[in-house]
Amino acid sequence: MSEDAGEKTEEATGHKLNQARLKGQVPKSQEITAAVVLLAAGFLLVILGPIGWDRVVGVYRHIFTMAAANGHEVDFLELSRLLFKESLILILPLALGVLAAGVAVNIYQLGGFMVVSSSLVPKLDKLNFISGFGRMFKIRTVVDCIKSIFKMTVIFLMGYLVIRDHLEEFVLMVDMNAAAIGQLVLSISVEIFFKTCLLLLILAVMDYGYQRWQFMQDMKMTKQEVKDEYKQIEGDPLIKSKIRQAQKEASKKRQLNEVPNADVVITNPTHFAVALVYDQSQAPAPVVVAKGQDLMAQRIKDIAREAKVPVVENKPLAQALYRAVEVGQVIPAEFYKAVAEVLSYIYRVKGRKKRG
Repeated sequence: MSEDAGEKTEEATGHKLNQARLKGQVPKSQEITAAVVLLAAGFLLVILGPIGWDRVVGVYRHIFTMAAANGHEVDFLELSRLLFKESLILILPLALGVLAAGVAVNIYQLGGFMVVSSSLVPKLDKLNFISGFGRMFKIRTVVDCIKSIFKMTVIFLMGYLVIRDHLEEFVLMVDMNAAAIGQLVLSISVEIFFKTCLLLLILAVMDYGYQRWQFMQDMKMTKQEVKDEYKQIEGDPLIKSKIRQAQKEASKKRQLNEVPNADVVITNPTHFAVALVYDQSQAPAPVVVAKGQDLMAQRIKDIAREAKVPVVENKPLAQALYRAVEVGQVIPAEFYKAVAEVLSYIYRVKGRKKRG
């Protein structure tokens, strides 16, 4: 098989990457999302933990106070409202913080906020047992499995190392009271949690690098695909050439239609021709309405003669105007004197006053 036909050797173009992004196909690591969400949850628990503990203690105090005041009878409806309110106060900030962290890291990986409608459509082929069984043995699936095993090993190892460093403190727990034991266990748990999260974040960054490399490999294109995309975006060169030719012909036709309205046509005499119109109410100086070289110059002169438009030979001026001024533009100031002399001559010949 030829390289052009099927071998993907070319880097993905910006257009293909942009189209893939619009479909939600971007280099993305679920490990980063998980690590950031875990870290966010840990920090929120550390910050909100003391506040939450005080509120839980307050709830129990309120229950005992209410029970003592009512002869050990509790208003179930009031208690339900209290527990619901306190649960919201405890859970809502944590849930919103974790949600915000997850959304933020996903938006960062996507390169901005976007809604991919195609992702919302259920794909029935994923329910196919045979194709699903085949996906289990793909290289990517095997790599993901290895990553999961490695991650679990790292988590276990981190927990083991932290506990090993605190073995002496565990031995001393027999002489501690319940509060001190709880404080020690909480401190060690927090240490294990945050060290594990930081390690997972490092692994996640490495995984993102791998996912990005894999994504760019998947996005590679064959040479034929690059050519087809260029034709699709820029257009077929043959068609573009025909369009340019048609535009050029239309421009020539418009110019030739303006020649009968010109005040003068300045020629080379054979190679260049420039038609000028001077209408002070429309422009402060003469305007080039048509210009041409060789055959186009001859057509301009022929039409000018048929329309009785003066044709004046001035080689330096014709060449300079042709090269310096585009059709529809006012002549620059450096040509005022030379053009004014030509127009004055024409007005004298015709025996009419110079306009303006």
